[in-house]
Amino acid sequence: MLALYPSNKLEHLSFLLSALLSQQSQSEDTATLFTPQTILVESPGMQHWLNMSLAQDRSVAMNLSFPLPVRFMWDTARKILGEERVPKQSPFRREVLVWRIDAIIRSAAFSELPEAEAVNRYWQQCSNEEEASVQRLQFATALADVYEQYLLFRPQWLFAWEEGKGADTGNSDEVWQAVIWRALVKENRDHPARLHADAMEALAERGSELSLPENIIVFAINTMAPQLVQFLDALAVHTHIHVFHLNPSVNYWGEVKSNKEQAKLLRESGLAQWQEARQDNPLLGNLGQQGRDLFNLLTPLESYEVSAFDTDPVVTEEQAGRRLYAMQEDILHACAPQARSGFNSGDNSITVVSAHTALREVQALHDYLLTLMNTAGADGETPLKPSDIVVMCPAIEEYAPFVEAVFHRVGTPSPGDTEPPRIPCSIADRAPLDAEPMIAAFVRLLSLPDSRFEVSQIIDYLRLEPVQRKFRLTSEDIDMMSEWLHQAHVHWGRNAAHKSALLDKEAAETFTWAWGLRRLLTGMTMTDSPLIAGDILTIPDVEGQSTVLLGKLIHLLEALSLFASELKAPRNAEDWHDYLNEMKAECFEATPEDMPGWEAISKATADLVTHCEQAGFSDELTLSQIRSVLVKKFTTPDAANHFLTGQVTFCSMLPMRSIPFKVVCILGLNDGEFPRQSAPLSIDLMAKTPRKTGDRSRRLEDRYLFLEALISAREYLYLSYQGRRGKDNTERQPSLVLSELLAVLNSGYEFTPSCVRQLPLHPFSPANFTGDMPSFESGWFRLAGAVTTVPDGSQGEFAATSAPLPQAVISTDDMAGVFDNPLRAFAGQRLGVRLEQAEPLLADEEPFSENNLLRFNALRAFTEAGIHQQDKTLVRETLQKSGDFPDTPLTPALMESWEQAGAQLSSSLGLHMAEQNYVCADLGELQLEAGAWLGSDGLKMLHYGSQNAKRMMAQYLTLLCFNANGNDLPLQVFYLKWAKGQAELRQATWQPVMMEEAQQRLEEIGALYRQVLSEPVPCFAGLAVELTKKYTGGRKKEKPQIPLSQWLSSTEGLKTWENALDSGFMQASINDDPYVRWFFPQGLLPDQFPCEAAERFFVPLLLNQKDGKVS
Repeated sequence: MLALYPSNKLEHLSFLLSALLSQQSQSEDTATLFTPQTILVESPGMQHWLNMSLAQDRSVAMNLSFPLPVRFMWDTARKILGEERVPKQSPFRREVLVWRIDAIIRSAAFSELPEAEAVNRYWQQCSNEEEASVQRLQFATALADVYEQYLLFRPQWLFAWEEGKGADTGNSDEVWQAVIWRALVKENRDHPARLHADAMEALAERGSELSLPENIIVFAINTMAPQLVQFLDALAVHTHIHVFHLNPSVNYWGEVKSNKEQAKLLRESGLAQWQEARQDNPLLGNLGQQGRDLFNLLTPLESYEVSAFDTDPVVTEEQAGRRLYAMQEDILHACAPQARSGFNSGDNSITVVSAHTALREVQALHDYLLTLMNTAGADGETPLKPSDIVVMCPAIEEYAPFVEAVFHRVGTPSPGDTEPPRIPCSIADRAPLDAEPMIAAFVRLLSLPDSRFEVSQIIDYLRLEPVQRKFRLTSEDIDMMSEWLHQAHVHWGRNAAHKSALLDKEAAETFTWAWGLRRLLTGMTMTDSPLIAGDILTIPDVEGQSTVLLGKLIHLLEALSLFASELKAPRNAEDWHDYLNEMKAECFEATPEDMPGWEAISKATADLVTHCEQAGFSDELTLSQIRSVLVKKFTTPDAANHFLTGQVTFCSMLPMRSIPFKVVCILGLNDGEFPRQSAPLSIDLMAKTPRKTGDRSRRLEDRYLFLEALISAREYLYLSYQGRRGKDNTERQPSLVLSELLAVLNSGYEFTPSCVRQLPLHPFSPANFTGDMPSFESGWFRLAGAVTTVPDGSQGEFAATSAPLPQAVISTDDMAGVFDNPLRAFAGQRLGVRLEQAEPLLADEEPFSENNLLRFNALRAFTEAGIHQQDKTLVRETLQKSGDFPDTPLTPALMESWEQAGAQLSSSLGLHMAEQNYVCADLGELQLEAGAWLGSDGLKMLHYGSQNAKRMMAQYLTLLCFNANGNDLPLQVFYLKWAKGQAELRQATWQPVMMEEAQQRLEEIGALYRQVLSEPVPCFAGLAVELTKKYTGGRKKEKPQIPLSQWLSSTEGLKTWENALDSGFMQASINDDPYVRWFFPQGLLPDQFPCEAAERFFVPLLLNQKDGKVS
C-alpha cells in the first residue's frame, strides 16, 4: 500500500506523521515493539527538525531510524537478497570507488589497452611521479563521482557496458569509461544498480515471504530518482509506504508552464493556442519545475492520498492586509495574481533590500531583526525568539566572516554607553577547513616539505591557541619572539641547505632561521651591545628568563623541521593514519572547545584507512595524495552541525531547507550568483545527453529552494542583494529569481520598485538611523552625528578641545613633524585615531634593493664615525652584517659611495668645532628644544637626505630658538642631494634674526601648534611652502604688497592652490590623504587654510634661506 500525504506546510506533515506513529504504536505487536521506525529524509537538518517536532507533539521521539535514500535502498536490498551476497558497506561507494579506480588505471594491463590512451595521456604527462599520482587520484575522484550518478540515474548504460554494448551517448569518452566499468564489475558484479534490479525481481517473485518493515515513511524529500520511486512502488505491494511530501499547491499543477515554456508555445503554436492555454501562477511555473517532476512521478502510482493543505476559508482582516499571506495563497491555489489593493500601509511582511556590499547586507539584517524583536509581541502576539529566524545564503562561507563580525561583536561601547545589543546566532554548513582553526593549521603542516618556512607563517601558526598550550606559550611570548625575529632579520628558509634546495642553486645562510637564531644565541652569551663575532653581528636582546622562551622557539623549529623531512616518505594508509595522529599530538593540545577539529582530523584519517581496506588498496601513498584527499574532505561543508541550535540559524541554501520559520531571510540574491551555476565535469556523459525527468540540476534545485523559502516563511520574508557597486555606485541587477518575484509583486501586490529599500554605502550615514529599520549601533551613531555636524567639512565647526597638550617639552624636529601632516597629528595625538594601514613587523621577503631610509641610516653611521674619528671599516662591516641590506655583490659598492658621502658631511663641520649645543625656548605652556653644532663662524647642522618643507621648518625653528636665546649667529645646514646614485654636497644658509623678532615668531608658531592639536587645521608645511613660493614671486628681500589670503583668491592663487593639492610633496597628494578625506569630505578650500599665521611664519622662512652647492 502506497499512501501520499501532500501539504503546503511542513508542520502539518509533521503533525500527520505524529498521529500515524501514535496509531501504529497502539496497534503494534509486542514482537515488533522495539523495532526502529524507518523514516527516509534527505538531510541531517531535516532529521533534526523532525525529531524536535515529533518530541514536541508526542513528548518523546525515540526508536526512530533516519536513513538517507541511497542507504535505505542498499540496506533493504541486503534484507531481500541476503547478507551473504550484500555486504554492510557498498564497495561502489564514491569514497571506496576512488581507490579501486586508481588501482585499475595505474595497472599495466589497463595502460596497454588502446582505449586507455586518453586516460594515460591525462595523468602520465606530469613531470614527476608525485605530480602524476595526484593527477591520477583527482581523475579517479572525478570518475567515481560520475559513476555514482550513473548508478542512480543511468543504470541502463552500466548494464549495456557490462554486456559489451554501447550506451549510444555519441561521445568518445564512453569507450574508456565502459572499459573501466567492466574492470570494476569483474572484481565485484554486485553494484547498487544490479542489486536494485535483483531486489525488484525478488520482490515480484517472493515478496510475501520476505521480512520487510511493516511501515516505511518518506518524509519531505523534494526530489527522487526514478529508481527510488520504482523501488518504493514495488515495496508498496508488500508493506505500507507513507510518502509525506511538500506540495506548494492544492490544485493540479503538473502542466504549469514557466515563462520560457510559454514563450516556446507562443513561438511554435501561435497566439490563439497560447491565449487558450491556462494562465497559472508564474512563481509555480518559473520556480517549481523540480517539484513538478516529483509530482508527475508520484501521480501515476497506484496510491491513495491524505491531503493536509492549509486552505482556511476564513481570512482575517490582518491576513488580508499582508502581502506575504496573499502571495502564498495564490501559490496554494495555483492562480495567477490579480492586481489588488487594501494592504496595510505599514505592512512589512515582505522586505527587499539593496546594499553595496555583503558586509552592509549583514549590518542591515542585524538592524532589521532587532527592529522585529522590539516590535513583535507588542500587541499581545507571541514574542519573536532567535530560534524563530533562519538566514540563508547561496554560499555561507562568503558571509560567515561578516556574520561573526556583526552578530558576535556589534561594536565597542563608549564610556557611559550600554552594551550594544547582540543576537545569538550559529553558522551551519561551514567547511571544517574554514570553521576550525586547528584543521586549517593541520593542513598547513602537511605543506611543510614544500614550505619556505616564511617567518610570518611560523608566527601565525604559534598564535593558534592549541599550539600555544602545547608549547606553554602566551600571546606576550609570541610578541616578544616576533620582535626578536624582526631584529634578527629572519625572513625565510631553515638554513643554507634548505634555501639552496628551494632556489636550486647555492645560497648563503643569510636571512634564514639558522642565521637569525645563531645571532640571538651568540648575543645571549656575550656583551649587552651588538658586536661582530666571526661572520655574524650579535643581537643582545635575549637575557634572563627570556632564554627559556628562546629555547622553546628553537624546539618548535626543530620539530617542524623534523616533520618537513619525515612527511616526504611514502606510507600506506594505516601508517599515514598513525603518523598523522602522532604529529597532531605533537603539535596541538586540545580543550573541549577544540574537540570538533581534533576529532575531525582523527576521523578523516581513520576513514581513509577504512576506505582503502574496503577497496583492497594497500599501495603506498605519497604526501601529495594524502593532502589532496584530506583537503577535499575538509572543504566539504558539514551539514550536520550548528543547525537549529535555538539561535538565529545562518546556513547555505541546500536541498530541503523548507523548514518553517516565522522569519525567513535570504542574503546574496545577486545576478550570476543565484541560481548557482555548476559546470559539469568534462567526462560526465549525462551532461552531454538530453536531460530526463528526475535528473539533478543545480539551477532547478536552486529555483525550487527559492519557492520553498517563499512558502516556508510564516510571518516575515526578508530578501537582500547587492544592487549597487561600492566603487562607483552603478546599478547591479538582482538574481533572476528575485527579478521574477519583484515583477509578480509589482503586478499583483502593490509592491512597486520604490518599495525596494536602497541602503546607504556606509553604516555611519545619518539615513541609517531614521525610517522603519533604524540602526542600533551606538558607535556608528556617534560618527553619524559628527558627519551631520560638519556637513561641509568646515574646520570651524569642530569644538576645540581644552585638554592639555600631549607634551610640555618638544623638539624642533617633532614640531616640524606635526606640521608635516597636522591632520594626522591631531587625529593620532588628540583623538587616538590612526587611518593608515600599519606595516607588518615581520617580512617574508629578504631585502633586494636599498631605499632612502637605509641610505639615511648608513650615511648617519658613516658621518658620525667621521665626526668621532671611529673605524669606518668596522662601521661598514657592521652595516653589511646587520641584515638590513641586500646580500648581493652590489652592496659593498653602495657602502663605499655612502662612506665617501659621509666623509664629505663630517668634514663640512670643520676641524675646530665645539661640542654640540642645546637651547630651550620658552613658549608659555610649551618648551621648544633645539640643538646645533657651534662653530667659529656660526651654527652648523647636518642632514643625511635632501631638503624638504619639514626639514626646512625644523632648521628655521632651530635658528629662531638660538637667536631668541641671545646667540646672534647664522645657521649653516649641510646636506646631500642625490642624483643618479651620485651625492652632491649642498649648503643652506639661514641669516640671524633679532632676539625679539625670533621670540615673537616662535610664540606665533607655538600658538599655531596649539591650534592644530586642538582642531583639524590643514596647515601642511609642504602646502605652506608651495603657496608662499608662488606668493613671494621669487623676491628675496621684501614681502609682497597684498596679503596671502587676498592673493589666494586671485586666478594665480587659485591655480597654485589646486596644483599644490595635487602635487606629491608628501608620499601622495593632499587630496588623496586619508585624514583630509575624513576631516574634509567635501575637499579643501582656500578659506580653510590659516593664511595669516602661515604668512607670518613661512614667508620670512623662505625670504631668509639661501641654498647653493658647496664648492
